[in-house]
Amino acid sequence: MSINDSSEWNEWPSQLAECEAELLKGLAGRFAGQPFGEPAWEEIGGMARSGAELKLSFLRLRKRGWVHAVKKAWGERLYYIPAEKLIRLLPALYAPPCVSAAASGLNIRREAGPGLALDLLHALAYVADQGLPLTAKGTVHKKSLQKLQEPLFLSHEHVRRLSLQYAHQDAYEPAIAVVLDLLLCMGFITDRDGAFRLDEQRLGEWLSLSEHEMNRILLRTAIERYGPNDAGMQLFRYFICLLAGPEREWIDVPALLRWMEGEGMLNAADAAGQAEAWLCALAGFGWGDVAEADNGDCAFRWTVDSRRLLFEDGGENGEDDARFYVQPDFDVICPPGVPFYLRWKLLACTELVQCDRVSVYKLTRAGTAKAAEKGFGAPQILSMLAQGSAAEIPAHVAAAVEQWGKEIGRTRFDEALLLTCLTEEEADRIAAHPRLEGELTRIGPKHFMVTTSETGKIRRMLEGMVLAPLKRVGNGDGKPPAYPLIGDEPKPEARERLMPGRYYEAQGLVYSGRNVRFFDPDHDIPEPVSLFPGYERLPARWLQDFRSYHSSTAQSIVEQAQSWQTRVLLNLGGKRAEFAPTAVYSAPWRAEGVLHDLETGTFERRELAAEDLGELRLIVPQLDGETT
Repeated sequence: MSINDSSEWNEWPSQLAECEAELLKGLAGRFAGQPFGEPAWEEIGGMARSGAELKLSFLRLRKRGWVHAVKKAWGERLYYIPAEKLIRLLPALYAPPCVSAAASGLNIRREAGPGLALDLLHALAYVADQGLPLTAKGTVHKKSLQKLQEPLFLSHEHVRRLSLQYAHQDAYEPAIAVVLDLLLCMGFITDRDGAFRLDEQRLGEWLSLSEHEMNRILLRTAIERYGPNDAGMQLFRYFICLLAGPEREWIDVPALLRWMEGEGMLNAADAAGQAEAWLCALAGFGWGDVAEADNGDCAFRWTVDSRRLLFEDGGENGEDDARFYVQPDFDVICPPGVPFYLRWKLLACTELVQCDRVSVYKLTRAGTAKAAEKGFGAPQILSMLAQGSAAEIPAHVAAAVEQWGKEIGRTRFDEALLLTCLTEEEADRIAAHPRLEGELTRIGPKHFMVTTSETGKIRRMLEGMVLAPLKRVGNGDGKPPAYPLIGDEPKPEARERLMPGRYYEAQGLVYSGRNVRFFDPDHDIPEPVSLFPGYERLPARWLQDFRSYHSSTAQSIVEQAQSWQTRVLLNLGGKRAEFAPTAVYSAPWRAEGVLHDLETGTFERRELAAEDLGELRLIVPQLDGETT
């Protein structure tokens, strides 16, 4: 189920009862998606809502799926708003102001990179080409880490200030930790047989997506995995996404923080450093630019439509239909919008020259040889170039690729086992055996097949004859080593399998801090009547008749209201009012609580004595949300 599939939602926030909507807004503004316990949310309603109303509203929010629960081993419950619900709630409940920063006084500190999606593509290509063997400690070898980092734009400086906690922190720089974490939590690689190995099915699903769809998954995952786990900063990460405008204006970040402080979500001064650290990471991920004003204030502008990525329903997910350009100098110019499955094939047969908004690859003899090692020969390269090029391939470029293909891979070394007989007679008997026909090749009177330690010498001789063998030694079956998805086209159904994933909850390398996944889901939602123990034994007249009672009965009604955290309707000084008792005392009898003047709509804390209680009636909320 996609986060933008409206069938997942029973009700929009605007369709909730007023008390439920207010409570939901209070929960979102105070806790965001962080877990909270029972006592923590009971203060949200303020004087306007009784405890019983809040509890009933909370049960309804749980039943409708806006709030989930887990149960710890010792029975304690934790509640939370799931991230996919929070994404839908925030734009419906809050409208943070977008205060623009004047561009003239800004100094750009961090520019957006080519994108996290492209970094992952290059990392995956390296894993496919070179593999990622692990040490005895379970970490990637240092040399492999250096090679893995080379084509990536994301650097240590982009994510250093996030203070991420992750496994093997002494072995991995933060940027590599983020890349490996994404590869793991999204299922692109798995730890198997002493190495990180590609999952070809998941890779195929990923390459079938448009870059917009990739960014939708990556932005949501990054927000939940790589930021501080306090509610205020989680809300900041979502609110800054709400401020993406069509003109890509600079956002005054301190103004947003001050608004959040006014809403009681965070302390603006304390949050400024963490906010800037997150925006710096967004630049490394390729989604925005960070600048600093002359007075030191931070400004940010989006280079992607973050609001559409996270918050908007359905619509077109975008199709990458751009094409690359094969230049006479053998460069392949790759602008934004070129499908990633074509970029994947380019990486298999070219050398990466430049990785930016516009990437540049170069066709070389070495690249063609590299492709031949993977079973991607010159005919397949030319076919791919013709498929993806926006214009006709220069004739001399096509001729060169074709010629390189003729010179490379015409011979190869295969591993073989040498069978040696003591006598020629024994060799004759083996050669004549009908079941061995075709299985052995006789190469001498007493020998079958061949191996040699002189491969280097023979290789050089064959290269001089324009019969250069492949560098990789074959396995004897005549088949080239497999390279994932080199001949595959994207399948439409793959998109549906990948998009719904909640990768922010998956196990990776980084400790995301979302501990609710370690506990058992709790689907046991109490019935509303359980909030009012003894309800069935209550005298019906207490709920139905607005009248005067004996002082002891009146006291019992008020005590019952205090026990159930509900209200009584009473006549006070000739005017009707509602009173929510919070404490009841004896000797002399009196009650403290919140008095609601029904004529003026005001609330105040009052203490009432026995003589103040004239006519009264007990008010108990009912299941349908109305009150009696």
